[in-house]
Amino acid sequence: MSDRSVTWGGLHNARDLGGLPAGTTVTRPGRIFRTPRLDGLDEQGWTELVDAGVRTIVDLRNPHEIATLSLPAGVTRHHRPVEVWEDRDFMARWGDVLDSPEYYRANLEAWPELIVAAVRAVAHAPDGAVVIHCSAGRDRTGLLTALLLSLAGVPEDAIVEDYACAVVAMNDYALAGLGDERGRTDDELGPRLAEVTGHLRAFLADLDVAGYLTLHGMSADELARVRCRLLD
Repeated sequence: MSDRSVTWGGLHNARDLGGLPAGTTVTRPGRIFRTPRLDGLDEQGWTELVDAGVRTIVDLRNPHEIATLSLPAGVTRHHRPVEVWEDRDFMARWGDVLDSPEYYRANLEAWPELIVAAVRAVAHAPDGAVVIHCSAGRDRTGLLTALLLSLAGVPEDAIVEDYACAVVAMNDYALAGLGDERGRTDDELGPRLAEVTGHLRAFLADLDVAGYLTLHGMSADELARVRCRLLD
């Protein structure tokens, strides 16, 4: 796949979800972007984001992670967490693997109403591009991205490659001494990529996104809106 990276204000691990295969067509550039948190964007970064057509931000972080943010005129942020940080039982079971798709299925089972709310925010976004992000832009963003791309008919290999790009980008960020993760050497990164992409493939293997979202309250029109945003 061609390089889909965006670097608004020096932003890392940010990509356009356009240009991916989807049946007989490709997803449209400039419709949905995935990024890490935007808190550190400078004025130039925000200008570049707006110039890219972004009008809606869907922030997947938990309430305790979110600070007040001055947004440019015409840009709206929606807080749509996809997990409940305070759920001690869930975090005791899955808290150690929240940096991997290993927990994705459990997340869908635990909080369908949160997942639907996040997808619905994309479906009902007004004209203009949408940014979806969490903190690192890898795992919670990876979950929502996988659902959106699957719904648009993007094949498993392309979804997995997109997630792998996020893993590599965040590892490069850590190796540069940034963030709070430990960077992996090349010898360590290979097995890690195999592990996490294996979990993602297992998650995607029998995933019926439209069926899941419909079961939990999304309408056919809302599903069509998501597909239209990525494809038409």
